[in-house]
Amino acid sequence: MTKKKNNLISIIPAFLLMGAAIGVQVGNIIKYSIVGLIVGIIIYFFLSYRNKRINNK
Repeated sequence: MTKKKNNLISIIPAFLLMGAAIGVQVGNIIKYSIVGLIVGIIIYFFLSYRNKRINNK
């Protein structure tokens, strides 16, 4: 079997871009980009922790 690639890191820029898109519509790009970056980092750490727990069983 081939080893599965770990593409989990791509979640962070995705949330950053979603935050920037919302910021463009609302009019406050920097604020929503920072919020998107923070949410992306939190979700990245949550999913990596969850994957480590699942793989250790």
